Amino acid sequence: MIRSHAEERSLMSWLVMQERVLRLWIEEALADAPADGGFLAELESHHGWLAAQIARLQQNAA
Repeated sequence: MIRSHAEERSLMSWLVMQERVLRLWIEEALADAPADGGFLAELESHHGWLAAQIARLQQNAA
């Protein structure tokens, strides 16, 4: 799929915002006692996926 530069920037902005939100949710879940391990694992898994997508897009943009 070929994307325009504007589409790439929009996708990157969206992914970065999602990554930030997930990171905050993880921090909030860790601060709550007791944290739901399953929920936390899902958040961390999705956070890892988003971080990988961001890194891939940054590498492709370079």
